[in-house]
Amino acid sequence: MKTIRTWLPSPVPAVPGYVCLLAVIPWLVFLPASASAQSVTLERVGVIPGPVEHIRVAGDYAYVSRHTSFSAWDVSDPAAPVRLGAIELPEEIWGFRIRGDRAYLGANFSGLVIVDISDPASLSLLGSHKTLGQTKIGAVYGDRAVLIDHMEGMVMVDVSNEAVPIGAGSFFLDGYARDVVTSGKMAYATDSPTGLYVFDLSVQGPLEPVGVLHAPASPRSIEVQSEVGEPSGVLAGPGGTQLQLYDATDPTAPVRVATYETPGRASRVAMSGNYVFVADAQAGVTVVDISNLSAPVAAGGFQTDAPARDIAVTDTHVFVVVGAGERQEGETEVHILKRSS
Repeated sequence: MKTIRTWLPSPVPAVPGYVCLLAVIPWLVFLPASASAQSVTLERVGVIPGPVEHIRVAGDYAYVSRHTSFSAWDVSDPAAPVRLGAIELPEEIWGFRIRGDRAYLGANFSGLVIVDISDPASLSLLGSHKTLGQTKIGAVYGDRAVLIDHMEGMVMVDVSNEAVPIGAGSFFLDGYARDVVTSGKMAYATDSPTGLYVFDLSVQGPLEPVGVLHAPASPRSIEVQSEVGEPSGVLAGPGGTQLQLYDATDPTAPVRVATYETPGRASRVAMSGNYVFVADAQAGVTVVDISNLSAPVAAGGFQTDAPARDIAVTDTHVFVVVGAGERQEGETEVHILKRSS
């Protein structure tokens, strides 16, 4: 039986058929997950050859990174991807996000790097901003970019002049800064082992969180249901080898709603509507229906022939990096899976 963990604000009485751990952790309750969910079927239709560590997809183009290399692929025909432009950086790329015709890369000691991807066949470096430590990833709201730096925490950068980005403040996260993602004007940052921080980027003045959730085994990476338009507030990420789900629709009081035990070891996630697609290590791809955020249920899966490491998703396809882990020696590639319900 698949099990989820749901965090509640106060203890609840024991109920037959439920396993409660109130004597150990007074706010943790185990609930059996319902088996009813609309199934997602995945079929392998193509491959992007490696080496590759990270992937993002926007429209007909997939963007991949490996060590210091960042490249674009035309995936309009998923059965026959075509490599287009590429760019080399002086430092390792720890992660990146795509927004419009720009890519925001966290490039280790090079800091935040902005790449023009308006012509995927001819990628060009626009500018960079060096931080005090190692930059892992960047996200953006308007003319402000936010990034994760191991020494400074979450850093905000004014990118109104992309050729010369300027530091605009920072907030030190209590633990080991991991990831940041934006949804509309809101930014969500995670660190280990402290938890989740919520920032309103429309507020002028010093960078300060409007909400903080202190929770054990917080996610190593975080994704949001929608990065554009009005803030979504629904987030997912892998933490403690499991899928964690968060509700930050009230940004002043973010809540970890549930933890879902996947069959593998959750490494990274991608969100599409009411589905979370999990790169689930040796179990391949696991699909979870979060229509009821507090009661996620299994909605499908795909067994890859090597451990799943990273994942991206569109309305029609799933792109999953398989093979050796980050900064490990070994073969890697991207499997392109057609999705249908």
